[in-house]
Amino acid sequence: MKFLLIFFRITALILITFDGYPQAPDWIQTARIFLLDAYQPPFKPELEFDAEKVAQTMEDMHANVARVSTMGTYATIQGIRFSTHPDQHGRDLLAEMIKACKSRGIRVLPYISTGHKLAWSMVTKDFPEYAQVSKPGGGPTRDHMYVGEDHGTVCWNTPYRKAYYDYIEHVVRDYDVCGMYFDTWFPFYFFPGKKICYCDGCRNGFREFSGLELPYNEDDKDYTTSELRTIDKYHDWYYEELVKILYEVRRIIKSYKNIPLIYNINNPDKIANEDPRVIEAMDAFLYERGSSMLERAEGISLARAMGIGVFPYIGSYNNWPRVVYNGYDFQQQIFTTVMFGGAPIIAQPYPYIWHEEYRDYVRYPFSIIEENEKIFTDVENFPYVAVIYAIDNPPEHAKGSWWWKADTRTSTLGAFAGCLYRHVQVTSAMETLLDDPAQLKKYKVLYLADIPFISAQRIENIKNYVKNGGGLIVSYATSLYDSSGVIQDHFGLQDLIQVKPADKTIELTKEIDNYQCMVGGPNDLYLLSNKRSNQFSGEWLDKLIPLWFYIPVELLKEGEVIMDIVTGDGLRSFLPGVIVTSYGKGRVLYSSSSIESLFYETNIDITGDLIQQFVSIVSGVEAPFQLDAPSTLIANMTKKDDNHYVMHLCNWTGEKFEKNDRYTYYLAPIENIHLKLQIPKGKKISLLSTFPKAEIKQSIEGNTIDIDIPRMGAYQGINLQFTDIENSK
Repeated sequence: MKFLLIFFRITALILITFDGYPQAPDWIQTARIFLLDAYQPPFKPELEFDAEKVAQTMEDMHANVARVSTMGTYATIQGIRFSTHPDQHGRDLLAEMIKACKSRGIRVLPYISTGHKLAWSMVTKDFPEYAQVSKPGGGPTRDHMYVGEDHGTVCWNTPYRKAYYDYIEHVVRDYDVCGMYFDTWFPFYFFPGKKICYCDGCRNGFREFSGLELPYNEDDKDYTTSELRTIDKYHDWYYEELVKILYEVRRIIKSYKNIPLIYNINNPDKIANEDPRVIEAMDAFLYERGSSMLERAEGISLARAMGIGVFPYIGSYNNWPRVVYNGYDFQQQIFTTVMFGGAPIIAQPYPYIWHEEYRDYVRYPFSIIEENEKIFTDVENFPYVAVIYAIDNPPEHAKGSWWWKADTRTSTLGAFAGCLYRHVQVTSAMETLLDDPAQLKKYKVLYLADIPFISAQRIENIKNYVKNGGGLIVSYATSLYDSSGVIQDHFGLQDLIQVKPADKTIELTKEIDNYQCMVGGPNDLYLLSNKRSNQFSGEWLDKLIPLWFYIPVELLKEGEVIMDIVTGDGLRSFLPGVIVTSYGKGRVLYSSSSIESLFYETNIDITGDLIQQFVSIVSGVEAPFQLDAPSTLIANMTKKDDNHYVMHLCNWTGEKFEKNDRYTYYLAPIENIHLKLQIPKGKKISLLSTFPKAEIKQSIEGNTIDIDIPRMGAYQGINLQFTDIENSK
């Protein structure tokens, strides 16, 4: 399957008939969504759903999109070949929701159950022909999901496929919907073990495709190597069938209405491994997992850098679907979501019908978005630093101590964190950015924090990027591995970073071993500015920076060592630590230490400051803004065009390293915030406004505007519009 996915990535643009990533409509960026899922109360065990009460609650809380299930354990609509709830009788719950919402100006976005398991009675009694056959002569896989009736698995290679097509067509043709939201396009949904179905459609279809029979063993350990290869072929074939289904679904929907298709990609990690044909057939993602504020900002900016809309959960599914006790955690999740370009979706909102006292944590940020919809619409995150997102580690690449680790994920997330918490304008971007020189050149700095393998074509694109004036930061083992995960004797980016792995002499090996900590990692080793370099001044000259896992390297002739690795005893220079080079019009910095993972794991302040220094050293332009405020003030600049910027500030005092689903009921204000913004060359400010309205002090000197905010609560937006100086005369 992995080799097939690599082939997909190479040939995707040839196979897909769509022209790049589709552009979602404007309403997606300002959607304020209630999620009404039919796998939980009020849709089961008893049917207690009241559309009018939901719509009233949404109107009060300034929500404008209801994501309503058309199927969960049971179908919620009529006229399709799927069973409804025993209490439902002739009710059509989607129609009820549309009727309640339409008069209030609320859009309705239907959820489409996509290969998801269904009520056990449906797949064994009402429509047994839809079921997965988990073993020859057997039935579907059975398990329990939340309250109510058990569930059973279905298979796409049964009459379920045609029933699903008819279900899709019925919804898009016969209901007033604003889009179609799908569960994840994932094969073998909830199949256990070897993930095989022995229905007639699978056995006959796979036989016709491959000439092979599907093997079966009661015990997974009994499969032979040949049988396992056959199962791999079956998985590849099944997946191709699912892609055909996706294309047909898109065709059906677009033949009736030009509405967006949205699906559950679950979290940013899955984007990196998703078949691009699936991504390019959709118009927006949903992130089902909330995670920390840091990962929220990272994941949303990543999707927006691809030009795709994203709906991140606010809160998450929990075990108490009849109550809601959220606090400022929900409010600040919403603000962080929208300031990076996402659309918030409340994961379990039904209890707000009764819990009116908790509505304001959602009502307040939703009202700010509603009042400023034009400001949040049709914007992109300002391109300055692009941190490439990666998660995969080659064998034996990841390193760790008793407490902390250094690997691809902690490094790339740490680079993003270092920029975000030091108020450096930053975007997370997929590795596919390296395939697109036109998009890459928008950014002033490219940050490669431990990306083990980079293809030859991407290396060539990076070289051209730097040659034309881009700044490049490279850390640790970036480009040191080949495509199969084997470490090499040279860096793929050697021409740019001007270092090579040091020869492992007996003397060097002895030194490395001597400065090794018993709990893992280097011991009593530091980074220290090189006195012969003029890159650092002031307090940096004599400041020891903790060294984390590192690659021993040797300097090539074109590089300049600006920081050495030194021993704690005598500050003896041990190895090159940070190297700077020039290449064409651009600058390159290489750090041999995984300093980004250390920052992420420990939050040692000086390591974050060093990341900020790295950006400053290679950037060839003034930063778009400078912010004097605590690191807990999250900042992001968006732009509509060269004449319209919006600065977003979100307060998450003391909580940026929160555990998932940790409720918070006090938010400390921040005082004496100083912001300096760069006015675009040849422009002057024609409008400066704040939302919510705030008392600020401002002054302009040259191409900068200084803004002082005496006191800030949860969130502050600053709207800036410019005009050409010549046109203003």
